[in-house]
Amino acid sequence: MSDRTEPALDPISEAAVDWLVQLHSGEMTEADQARHRAWLAAHPQHQRVWQQLSGSLHAQFGAARAVVSPQAAAPMGDVMGQALAHAQRRGYDRRRLLGGALAVGGVATGALLLADHQMPWRQMTADLRTGTGERQAFTLPDGSELLLDARSAVDLDFGPDRRRVKLRQGALLVQAKPASNGLPPLEVLSPHGSIQALGTRFSVRLEDASSRYTRVGMLEHATRLTTVAGASQVLEEGHSARFDTLSIEAEDIQPQAEAAWQRGMLEVHNQPLGEVVQALRAYRRGFIRISPQAAALRVYGNYALDDSDRAFDALAATLPITVRVYQRGWLVVIEAA
Repeated sequence: MSDRTEPALDPISEAAVDWLVQLHSGEMTEADQARHRAWLAAHPQHQRVWQQLSGSLHAQFGAARAVVSPQAAAPMGDVMGQALAHAQRRGYDRRRLLGGALAVGGVATGALLLADHQMPWRQMTADLRTGTGERQAFTLPDGSELLLDARSAVDLDFGPDRRRVKLRQGALLVQAKPASNGLPPLEVLSPHGSIQALGTRFSVRLEDASSRYTRVGMLEHATRLTTVAGASQVLEEGHSARFDTLSIEAEDIQPQAEAAWQRGMLEVHNQPLGEVVQALRAYRRGFIRISPQAAALRVYGNYALDDSDRAFDALAATLPITVRVYQRGWLVVIEAA
């Protein structure tokens, strides 16, 4: 059963959060800086909490510096300021976001800030992309129809001799215009290889750039899967497969279930809870932490992607897990019971 607790911050932590928000607001005067130094010197606990909060932010945002400013790495404060400003533009309370790490032990504040991933840093330059909880249809330059799942990003490479869609992250469903009259076959590329359309309609999923494999579901006609190493296989209608850079493996998943996200549903048949949580992450702003023991549990069922609270309640009712929700839903912690 879900436990929707709302941990409170102590007065010192509240003050530290307020100071950090003010520091990165761009509006801090010399007098404000003097008051901040005086607050730090007033008590050792002030310094300890301040270091905990600011240190968490620096650790989390360090990897984002080059992405924000590839040619000239942005100062760390600028990166944090941009993230805080982004949160405010999206209508989120910056103080509540920053307070998450101080209220819940072991969860970095920066992770809470970045967890929304309305558009992850690495995907901001993609040709086509979707944000958290957003599914969107696009018409490709050749007239093919493309549907992107939430938190998905693709690049396009179309010309007289090529029709390529590079999947950076997430999932897509494509209704490919058939190759004819000199029109080359449409290809979907991933880090593991390529999917060449021999027919018309199929889905592809790549959780992120670090995923071990790419998943494909063939809804109509056929596709040819080719790995980076050169292994090749035709995937027929009604079948699903996954492949890494070396090999291709059939999956016991109906393509209609794999592509159920187009209807706002998650259909699960004997899959690890960790994979279910990964799918729900794309539809929920905030941070979801799951223990390895809970992630290994097998799951069956149908869940509404657009109502993750209800999905978590259903999972907690049918599995030996505890689901705790903090910070008004911004943090979900799932552990084996």
